[in-house]
Amino acid sequence: MAETSEISNSLVPLGKQQARVLLEAGYLWLDMGHFDKAKEIFSGAAALMPRSEVPQLALGAVEFSQGRHDKALQAYRVAQRLAPQSSLPRAHAGEALLFMGKVPEALKELKAAMDLEPDGDGARLAQSLIQAKEAGVLPPAKT
Repeated sequence: MAETSEISNSLVPLGKQQARVLLEAGYLWLDMGHFDKAKEIFSGAAALMPRSEVPQLALGAVEFSQGRHDKALQAYRVAQRLAPQSSLPRAHAGEALLFMGKVPEALKELKAAMDLEPDGDGARLAQSLIQAKEAGVLPPAKT
């Protein structure tokens, strides 16, 4: 039987290598702009790994890449529920909120990401987003 991984956290036996290959395939389609194919792969990954936040983050990335920040936020919220102590879902939620013009709510999420895992990827993303906002690189808040 295949060893399940922290990546897959799967109900169906899915090895680390299999989970990585599946997710990498989705990201390759996303990088090439084939959003429908990427979404199909990530949706399949989410079905195979219903307790992992990783496919939900990927689904959010597909939506975010297409400018559908509200739908991206929905996927990031699912990821947050699956991994409440992970900083990455919070950082991505903050990013989506920034692009939706909801700056106070975004900053709350970004600061929470930095507090959860100060040395983690989510904290680094959050810090970069805050710096970009302060530098005026990101869209202005909606009034």
